[in-house]
Amino acid sequence: MAAFPVLTAVLVLLGLDRYADTNFFTNDLGGNAMMYINLIWIWGHPEVYILILPAFGVFSEVVSTFCRKRLFGYSSMVYATVVITILSYIVWLHHFFTMGSGASVNAFFGITTMIISIPTGAKVFNWLFTMYKGRISFDVPMLWTIGFMLTFVIGGMTGVMLAVPPADFVLHNSLFLIAHFHNVIIGGVVFGMFAGIVYWFPKAFGFKLDEFWGKMSFWLWTIGFYFAFMPLYVLGLMGVTRRMSQFDDPSLQIWFIIAAFGALLIAGGIGSFIMSIVVAVIKRDKLRDETGDPWGGRTLEWSTSSPPPAYNFAFTPVVHDLDAWADMKKRGYVRPTSGFLDIHMPKNTGAGFILAAISLVLGFALVWHIWWLVAASFIVLIAGSIAHTFNYDRDYHIPASEVVKTEEERTALLAKQQA
Repeated sequence: MAAFPVLTAVLVLLGLDRYADTNFFTNDLGGNAMMYINLIWIWGHPEVYILILPAFGVFSEVVSTFCRKRLFGYSSMVYATVVITILSYIVWLHHFFTMGSGASVNAFFGITTMIISIPTGAKVFNWLFTMYKGRISFDVPMLWTIGFMLTFVIGGMTGVMLAVPPADFVLHNSLFLIAHFHNVIIGGVVFGMFAGIVYWFPKAFGFKLDEFWGKMSFWLWTIGFYFAFMPLYVLGLMGVTRRMSQFDDPSLQIWFIIAAFGALLIAGGIGSFIMSIVVAVIKRDKLRDETGDPWGGRTLEWSTSSPPPAYNFAFTPVVHDLDAWADMKKRGYVRPTSGFLDIHMPKNTGAGFILAAISLVLGFALVWHIWWLVAASFIVLIAGSIAHTFNYDRDYHIPASEVVKTEEERTALLAKQQA
């Protein structure tokens, strides 16, 4: 809510410069090109943490589940997230230490950038302490998590190096920067998304992904990442800048060949992940999850069937612990069998997708100055938004009889499995 309005504003100003000949971001009539860079990164750096913080949440869920333990230092994890959120708004200028702001400004942003590594490091230690003396099961989501911890820490340390303004003057705009960025985004966000997809896939679709191809994807991605991006650190330290198509020094070629080999391994990892989905769909009867809790989960979503019924829970769950489902299993949770009521539900709507598709057409038309299409798509977009606003048929009720039937089937299935 705080970061993206800045992007909206800067795009409006940029659009006015492009279409109305204003001068917000040009050198004419008092404009300032650096103001565009400032505004973009005032949005862009918090956005990096908007990407990584959900992945941190995924890793916390996965580590706790596959180590069969409560997450170590839960409160400190929450405080670390809050501190990262706040600090993410006051580090943006480290993206252009070389713009000439002066030593005082650079020192402030360098220090704040180094400080943000402290709560991030605290999270890593919490995950490690959760693993300590845990009964670790090395399923695919846990492999992605371990790969993340090894890879992301390297990216974090190189980030601290880039936070030192004198070092950044040497490394700015080099392949070292490219390696660092991919180190944290691939090692953090991408690995987190893979861990989350594999972890929650059986809950969403009712069957697990294929384990062999999942592990193949993990190893190809991880090994391929190191082959692809570690050479870029070396090249960056040798002075090779980014956005260059060719270089005169033939001694650099070997490093690019190694990186290209890594890219091929990553392509194999992408293909393997797709294969894990394809094979799982083919073998879905064999991989089906009837329990609703294939991993021995600790949080409430694993107390429902896989996939869950439309209403999720027939009763509002009574929670006594952070790991609510683990606590309920320990207490000997008994499923309710009576007292069900009609459940109020929202209807599905395609409005979001439809409005986004119209916006895509509008954006395309604006880029290429197709003014008739701009006018037409804008009118349709506004009309569609107004029409959706006046759609009052947005909800329905699931009758209690249907809830009773669904819950009885679930209870009978669980009883059969326990027998």
